[in-house]
Amino acid sequence: MKRIYFSIPFKVLELLVFFGLAPYLTGMYLEGWKKIIPLVFIAAFFFLLLQRYTNFNNVIFFRFDKEYFTKSLPRMFLITLLIILFTGWLFPDLLFEYPVEESKKYLITFFLYPIASVVPQEFIYRVYFFERYKNLIPSKYLLMFANALIFGLTHLIYDNWIAPVATFLAAWIFIFNYFSTKSFLNVCLEHYYYGFVIFTVGLGQFFK
Repeated sequence: MKRIYFSIPFKVLELLVFFGLAPYLTGMYLEGWKKIIPLVFIAAFFFLLLQRYTNFNNVIFFRFDKEYFTKSLPRMFLITLLIILFTGWLFPDLLFEYPVEESKKYLITFFLYPIASVVPQEFIYRVYFFERYKNLIPSKYLLMFANALIFGLTHLIYDNWIAPVATFLAAWIFIFNYFSTKSFLNVCLEHYYYGFVIFTVGLGQFFK
């Protein structure tokens, strides 16, 4: 089984099924919060595969690069400002509507979003993807582009242009974070921050 798992045909099939077919079927047959269910199960399945068949260094899950996080704060502030301006320009009616009009759901989002969405996404699309396919796509930058593109296309399940474009762009931030820090915690924190900004300013409706 281990030989099959590491074979190129199996890797290609896995990539097509879990990063192509699974999101497509999710978008076709699941609505609202139910779209998160396959994400959680796939993350759990990939985690088991990683632990069973590889010598992956689990220290990546516990490492935290404080220096990188501190240096990223100005960038986070600037991007937050740009998101607010973008929302106010194209979707003024949505600006801060979610926390004001649906405060209870907003609080639930605050607590559940990192567990149900950020953690499984970053494990699947950063940790597992780069560990699993680094030999399938040997060019580092082509691998990074493939990751950003697939991450963006996956969000076509939300049936709008905002979600895939926003996530394709955001993916590059998460990718460089992950490659710079080798820290699952660092990339999850930054993903959570930007995601929560999206929900706060009102663009969260494009991710429902």
